[in-house]
Amino acid sequence: MIKEFQHPLIIRLTHWINFLSLGIMVLSGLRIYNASPLFDFKIPADLTLGGWLAGGRQWHFFGMWLFTVNGVVYVLYNLFSYHGRKTTLFRFSDIMGVFPMIAYYLRIRKEHPSKDKYNALQKLAYSTVPLVALCAVGSGLAIYWPVQFSRITELFGGYESARLVHFLSMAALVLFFFGHLVMVAIAGWSNFFSMITGWKKHPSPH
Repeated sequence: MIKEFQHPLIIRLTHWINFLSLGIMVLSGLRIYNASPLFDFKIPADLTLGGWLAGGRQWHFFGMWLFTVNGVVYVLYNLFSYHGRKTTLFRFSDIMGVFPMIAYYLRIRKEHPSKDKYNALQKLAYSTVPLVALCAVGSGLAIYWPVQFSRITELFGGYESARLVHFLSMAALVLFFFGHLVMVAIAGWSNFFSMITGWKKHPSPH
């Protein structure tokens, strides 16, 4: 087996902190949702965090600050470090590589398209998710402080529209998370452990 260094420490730390903070926000957010449902259903209490509305809010804002600060660190690292710019950020030159990867994942194309550390579809996802996260945080501020942040609330089309945007953007983050898990499972355990140790094992060519 050959070992290859994959993930710097800052990427591994922000990855796992993001996982923790997203879990806190989703579970506590469902507790808040139950207090005033946006749709015609409620979430079972056992799947929520906080116990009651005020408790859910406290957990939600703890997760939000953790999520926001961690996200800022992640984005700044990828913008200003050579590693981030080279491996993670989606570029104009990556556009032509998106559809071949979609075709490969849909089993339309049998051969895996050539790629660097991350393929074009992964880069597109990693570059888009921070924008979805920004939308989730912004809409959250709009519905929690609609008077103090009235300009932000107006940007989302009003209070009720901001609630819908917040719900949908958080749902998009959850879908990305589960999609991420599927791709890790496809890639194998070595890929998973590389996000813990930083190193990935490859079969020896001989």
